[in-house]
Amino acid sequence: MSKKWFQLAERGAGEKRLLFSYWTYRMLGERALKFIAFFVSLSVWLTAKERRRASFKFYKFINKPPFMSSIKQFLNYGNSLVDKFISYTGDLDPEIFILSNPEIYKGSFFITTHIGNIEIMRSLIDKLQGRRVNIFLQANACKVFNSFLNQFAVKVNAEVFPVEDISLDTSIMISERLKNGELVFMAGDRVSAQNTNMVYEGDFFGEKIPLPLGTLKFALLMESPIYFIVFAKEGKKYRISTRKFESYRENKKDTLEELKKEYSKFLEEYTSKYPYQFYHFYDITSRD
Repeated sequence: MSKKWFQLAERGAGEKRLLFSYWTYRMLGERALKFIAFFVSLSVWLTAKERRRASFKFYKFINKPPFMSSIKQFLNYGNSLVDKFISYTGDLDPEIFILSNPEIYKGSFFITTHIGNIEIMRSLIDKLQGRRVNIFLQANACKVFNSFLNQFAVKVNAEVFPVEDISLDTSIMISERLKNGELVFMAGDRVSAQNTNMVYEGDFFGEKIPLPLGTLKFALLMESPIYFIVFAKEGKKYRISTRKFESYRENKKDTLEELKKEYSKFLEEYTSKYPYQFYHFYDITSRD
């Protein structure tokens, strides 16, 4: 039986590693941090059997040579973590962003993917828009992220919420924030550890894969503009690709069905475009 992402111990993350990265970056700069990330990524590829196995299976699934594709994926991920870290420190230059759709709309709900590096979105918005961002992450990631920022008093125009703990109060608060022009980001391609049965089957390269239903229902509940979004690296820059969901129907159930279809299509399209930046590292095809 394949393990889900939430059953695997986190590697390459954590507060201590963030602190080490912080001092390495401050004392030795970005090149030194990327040099270390290269060897750490190779080490993880060699030792993390479950992730490597899932990576091999994924590239076979999308008809790519698994061995070299997997190594490239892990190395790209290491570099993406460096970019993400630099964005946390506030040093990321907004000139590295290419906006396919130049306008970021106020009060929008963005359904994200694990393609590319969506977390650095905050850096762009801080620099160019000054809009508050609300991000839903796994609870452990929230704890590590907030602890790191608090230690170094890094000022961010963002609030991070655990995706496992969305209450009625949270829903009301997020709805109000959207009405006030704030932005919300939530991933649509990882099944929640707390809601493993709340899934739907999405079309993905000719097969059916389990995807989280809760994200889509939550987005529709907010009654705000909904966008799918990918932040993928092209050379030394990041291209921002968005697509607005507009297939609303009179019946809410029919609207949800359209949202399922369009998100699955978006996920497949951008996985095809950026196959080595699909940072899942678990078996996305497993229904167990």
